[in-house]
Amino acid sequence: MKTWRVIDLIEWTAKYFERHEIPTPRLDAELLLGYILQKSRLQLYLHFEMPVFHEGLSQFRTLIKKRAARMPVSYLTNHKEFLSLDFYVNQHVLIPRPETEVLVETVLQQQQGQCRFVDIGTGSGAIAISLAYHRPDWEAVATDVGTEILEVAQKNAAAHNCADRLTFLQGDLFDPLGELSNPRFDWIASNPPYVSTEEAATLSPDVRKHEPEIALFAGSDGLSIIRRIVADAPKFLNLHGKLILEIGYNQSPAVQDLIKSHPSYTDYQVIKDYSGIERIIVAGV
Repeated sequence: MKTWRVIDLIEWTAKYFERHEIPTPRLDAELLLGYILQKSRLQLYLHFEMPVFHEGLSQFRTLIKKRAARMPVSYLTNHKEFLSLDFYVNQHVLIPRPETEVLVETVLQQQQGQCRFVDIGTGSGAIAISLAYHRPDWEAVATDVGTEILEVAQKNAAAHNCADRLTFLQGDLFDPLGELSNPRFDWIASNPPYVSTEEAATLSPDVRKHEPEIALFAGSDGLSIIRRIVADAPKFLNLHGKLILEIGYNQSPAVQDLIKSHPSYTDYQVIKDYSGIERIIVAGV
């Protein structure tokens, strides 16, 4: 009977994933095997000759089949790194992406001193928790529509010792802020759904089949949620407060028009992501 070593499993799985058109076959093989063996990718490289026995093989096979069916690695491992923090994720929440890191970095760079912020549609809590983690003196609120979504965010807040500094509220966009004695903020942040329903067929199978539709789609032009946020945010901003939004790759002109047509906004700026795409809009009142 063949004894499978770490290197054998990685090479076999990478070829199997290639045949199934997985975009990053070797990386995914390493991440999944590392998850089963509880080793980092570096540790795998240092233990290439280590044998993997029956229990580990059985668990690894199960993950390989699910990944070949395009289940994202982050859902299989319940793990995604965001701004060097480890976030728990499951299929109730969108997997955090590097583009959203630009949003968090922008707030951290632009806000000096004390701050009160709210993250609208928090999902895994990546935005709110990253801000609270890096700025322990800031007051933080986060909202989302579903109990199961907020359970993920609360789990992450506890993991990063932010639970006592974050208030989680359940409801649609700004609706739950009515529960607060003070519903005004220095910053309103959101990575809202912004994919148009017409674009659904163009998404990768990983996203289309497995990530939550409620976190992805926003009407025929992808702007239905952004319109509501841009329209309502000024009611919840302090004087000189700012709204910061993540937007789709082709939405910058339309969102700029929304902001320019609203009398409460005094200025705005557009920020590009790491790929040079206009991804973040900051609007001040």
